[in-house]
Order: sequence, then structure tokens, then C-alpha cells
Amino acid sequence: VPLFESMDERLLDAICERLKPCLFTESTYIVREGDPVGEMLFIIRGRLESVTTDGGRSGFFNRSFLKETDFCGEELLTWALDPKSGSNLPTSTRTVKALTEVDTFALTADELKFVASQFRRLHSRQV
Repeated sequence: VPLFESMDERLLDAICERLKPCLFTESTYIVREGDPVGEMLFIIRGRLESVTTDGGRSGFFNRSFLKETDFCGEELLTWALDPKSGSNLPTSTRTVKALTEVDTFALTADELKFVASQFRRLHSRQV
């Protein structure tokens, strides 16, 4: 995750301490386009399908696949870094479905918001 590359080791440790293992069975919808994003997922094993219609825009359809080392829920990064974002979660820009059994680490919105506030406090000039 590009944001995490320049992150202080202590904050990376704080993120790792907050990660929760999650298992999704084959054909499970993880999030649907337009629904609130409640967590950021880091894929350890398995394959996901990511589809967007750009909010239902006529004729628009984009499909991609996610695998080990990929992540989803990046909408939460901007939300978490914005001190004015409040408690309304961002909406998903895509539908994500497990194509196989998928192992992930999840970082919930609240946990990411906490870590981002710490990052902002330590690196306010960079942000």
C-alpha cells in the first residue's frame, strides 16, 4: 500500500497489531458497489473478482482480479486521512466477490481511522 511505504515503523507495528484474520468462502460477496466500505482487506491467499459499473454509468463495465499481495477497500484510506470525514463510511466503487476460498487480514474502518490520526499527527507536513 503506497501510503504505508513511508510510514513510521511504530505505526506499521500498530497496524499489524490491529489486523484480524478473515476467511471468505468461494462465491461470497465481500462488498457491493455503492455499499459502505467497513474494512480494508489484504489478501494472503485466494482470488477475488472486482467489478465496477462506475455507479451504473450506461455502458461502463470494468472487471479485474485480485490475488495474493493485493488489497481492496482503499476508499477507506482517503476517508481515514481526512480529519473532517466524520463517521459516514465511504461507499464502495466496486463489487468484490471471492472466486475461491480467500484468506485475508482485515483492518476495520475504526482501526484505520485511529492509525491514520496517529500518522497525521506525526507526519502532518507530508500529508
